[in-house]
Amino acid sequence: MSSETEFDPLLRFAEIEGLVAKVYFRFSHLFIDQPELRDFWWEMAKQEEQHAAILVACKGVIENYPDESVDPSIGAEKADELRARLKAYLGQGIRSITLDKAFQTALEIEGSEIDAIYSKLLHLGGPKIAETMANLGVPASVQRHKLKSALRRFSKNPKLLQAAARL
Repeated sequence: MSSETEFDPLLRFAEIEGLVAKVYFRFSHLFIDQPELRDFWWEMAKQEEQHAAILVACKGVIENYPDESVDPSIGAEKADELRARLKAYLGQGIRSITLDKAFQTALEIEGSEIDAIYSKLLHLGGPKIAETMANLGVPASVQRHKLKSALRRFSKNPKLLQAAARL
């Protein structure tokens, strides 16, 4: 989606969740010879794909609610900023990414506003739709817990471990 078209937060953030999935899929390929790390990153990517699909489904469900409006804090500028950061991650050469850099990138992504915006977008159709949509995917809190656990298991970097504790 280009920034010249009309801003649709559900579709734009579905695209952003898809970009997060691509970042994590790249990490799974980077650690292809280490099954536990490969599978960890693959699962994280699949969960981000679920988030993208849920936002698209949510758009379909609420299209007939003309009274719904988007939180004004969910603007095109924030979406463009997050999108640019993710594209920059994807632009890095995969072999140049160390395990610690992968974890650092994931901490930055999971600590960004993406999850808060995702949650706000799910609530556009009301509490019942939000609850139904949220139950379809893995909650962000579960993903963050998995990330923290994997980081503690596979990294000894004190700065990353401290950042994970703050997540």
